[in-house]
Amino acid sequence: MLMKQKGYDEFLADKIAKGLQDYKQGRFHTAEQAKQHIEQTLIRKERELQEQMNNASYA
Repeated sequence: MLMKQKGYDEFLADKIAKGLQDYKQGRFHTAEQAKQHIEQTLIRKERELQEQMNNASYA
């Protein structure tokens, strides 16, 4: 038998309700949009890291 913390059912119900409200108001991303956002973030972070590494080698 699984043990769950007290208040977990209420917490979960609240998260589900907020998610459904966001969905109804159009505040969501498709999987493809999320993938593109992650890829763009990784590319940006890679550039930032490369810049930091280049600047550190001159210090």
